[in-house]
Amino acid sequence: MGLSDELSKFIPKGFGKKKKPTTVSDDIDSNYKSKDTTDKRTTGDSANRPIIAHSGAQHPTAPALEAKDAPDTLAKTEPEVSDPPQAKDDDTDDDDSDDEYPVGSHIVMKEHIKSVSALAWDPSGDLLVSGDNGSLVHMWDFRAMDGSYKPTRTLVPYEGQQVRDLRFNRSGTHLLCATSDPRAKLYESNGHPVCEFKRGDMYVSDMRKTNGHVSGLFAADWNPQSDDVFATASADGTVRIWSCERPRAQDQVLVGKARNAGAVTACRYSSAMGPAAVIAAAQMDGSISLWPANGPYLRPVSRIDSAHARGTETSDIVFAPDGHRFATRGGDDTVKLWDIRRPTSPVATTVLATSHSATSLAFSPSGSQIMVGAPQSIAVLDISDLSVLRHIPVGKCSAGITRVLWHPRVNQITAAATDGSLSVLYSQTQSMRGAMLCAGKRSRRRADDVQVVGPIITPHALPLFRDDDKPAVMSAGKRRREAARGSSKHAPGQPLYGHGKGGNIGINETQHIMKSIIKDTMRDEDPREALLKYAAVAESDPMFVAPAYKNTQDRPVFDNDADDQVPEMKRRK
Repeated sequence: MGLSDELSKFIPKGFGKKKKPTTVSDDIDSNYKSKDTTDKRTTGDSANRPIIAHSGAQHPTAPALEAKDAPDTLAKTEPEVSDPPQAKDDDTDDDDSDDEYPVGSHIVMKEHIKSVSALAWDPSGDLLVSGDNGSLVHMWDFRAMDGSYKPTRTLVPYEGQQVRDLRFNRSGTHLLCATSDPRAKLYESNGHPVCEFKRGDMYVSDMRKTNGHVSGLFAADWNPQSDDVFATASADGTVRIWSCERPRAQDQVLVGKARNAGAVTACRYSSAMGPAAVIAAAQMDGSISLWPANGPYLRPVSRIDSAHARGTETSDIVFAPDGHRFATRGGDDTVKLWDIRRPTSPVATTVLATSHSATSLAFSPSGSQIMVGAPQSIAVLDISDLSVLRHIPVGKCSAGITRVLWHPRVNQITAAATDGSLSVLYSQTQSMRGAMLCAGKRSRRRADDVQVVGPIITPHALPLFRDDDKPAVMSAGKRRREAARGSSKHAPGQPLYGHGKGGNIGINETQHIMKSIIKDTMRDEDPREALLKYAAVAESDPMFVAPAYKNTQDRPVFDNDADDQVPEMKRRK
């Protein structure tokens, strides 16, 4: 037995690290020592900081202790003392508000001459498209732009027609353009035209019976559930639903209840999916009509009369991300929030001055704020009561803001002004791609940027050296043909002396001598005198046509006295 007890000391009873058995008082002491060490690390001064303890609290793993078993340190502890909260200064508040909105940096693009009336951003956030009142559409591809901030492509949908709306489809492959012309135009994302949609017959009184709009367009919007279906609103008082595969006729015609409601100035699909999706359209009589997005389209399911002042243009309708609420911007200087589940009265209303008839709205990606263009700034409204949270200045722009977009993917804000400038606001920490791809890039030197001092005269541009028979610039194929023919690239052939060869006749010194002795004087003779010296010979001895008619030809007799007689002037009666 003694030997087995000695061997049992060397036999392992378990594996892993063994913990020393401790008592409850040892656990409490170690817990307070660890907290004291943490306080020393964080503050660096443990003498002035009291020991943190909760009176009456028990250790999470230890049983309840009686007062006599508790250590002396537990009785000597003091309650926790927290520092009084310090008030934030104004700079801290501004930094927090700037962190909520991507407005830390911005770039300005100035290419439009007239007021910008339309904006569109593709789903990736790398391509921005803008249109103005002067019929120009500029495409800004941030991936190909440099520090000069020049557009990568310029389009003219219809000459002299105002650009009123631009929209990318859900996948970003096509761009829809609505102008003051009755025909909508479809482009690819790279700017190549695809097709234009048909104009209706203006002599048909019933707008349901004609294929196409008969008056200028005001707005257009893509169906969020499809990539080839969209709706257009026109001054003829109708909303028409089109398919990209059938540009010669619309699929559906939507007409409001009132026959004299006037032009449809705004239309928009809701962001909801399924049966809850609707189409909202605003007209010049101040009303807003709602149709189901998937039909039937015979009559609107709901109509809001006097939503805005009669005779004013409702410039924009924007749906919230939840798909149930939407905001309208009226020409009566009001912004109203509506709920399609209870459209009888607005949820909230605010008065905000407008600087342009095409002022738009934009929801934040979270849907908690609404951004509205205002004179010299962007107004941020709270969606609960439409109160103004703040005004965001747009750089040094002193003009009115017409169009606003907040892209949710790149987290950047675009603002267009009445002076034709475009500003893209972004944050260095919260934004990505978009305008940050070209911000700070070095401007490339362009061919048209070279400055010319004084006139430049090239030798072959002078009349002395100009060859008018041939163009100044020849294509590569024409140069090859000219080189093959050898018409102007070879020197003239040298005279061949002696016997001829190769089809050329040779000359010798005798010919040169005879040419210098015998001169041709025909050039110095008068041609009239040379012909008249043969007149007598031709009359006396005709050789060609005259001998054939010599015996039968009558001799002409001329009346020489007729020239001497002058007719008498007739007397006037």
